Amino acid sequence: MPINFDITIKSKKWLNFNNDLNSAKKDIKEICTDIIALCPIQKLKPKKNNIEISLILMSNLQIKKINNKYRQKDYPTNTLSFPIFDKIELEALNFNSKLSDIFLGDLLFSYEKIAQESKLQNKNFKNHLTHLILHSILHILGFDHDNDLNAKEMENLEIKILKKLKIPNPYIN
Repeated sequence: MPINFDITIKSKKWLNFNNDLNSAKKDIKEICTDIIALCPIQKLKPKKNNIEISLILMSNLQIKKINNKYRQKDYPTNTLSFPIFDKIELEALNFNSKLSDIFLGDLLFSYEKIAQESKLQNKNFKNHLTHLILHSILHILGFDHDNDLNAKEMENLEIKILKKLKIPNPYIN
């Protein structure tokens, strides 16, 4: 099951993460690969299909416009997830079909918001980014935090996966 991460950098602010944009893409691809190896994507039973996930690295201003347009929230956020399938559609999707490529969704990230949160919460930037990438990937795999039960399930899975990546529990202050 090959998984392709299409990474687009729309803001040079991401140079603060890594001094070279190509190196930044490489670092983020490594984070994604580590995460996906631990995610419950296997339950979807993709065999021969190429799975694609798009990550778009942007600025506060860029993500604020998208947050306002699609969620009617006129402020920047750390990440936005745009899944192609909901949980029921994912479970019904026949990954063994003749489809060769399956696009799961777009994940958007704001450098400034993530950096601001990292500083305020006393977190390592890369660890916080890894948590947000994981959180977003779980969204496109059908997980949500729309109620207390779902939120707890998602948080517990995040904590478990992050622990395997040697990243502290992000929900402990």
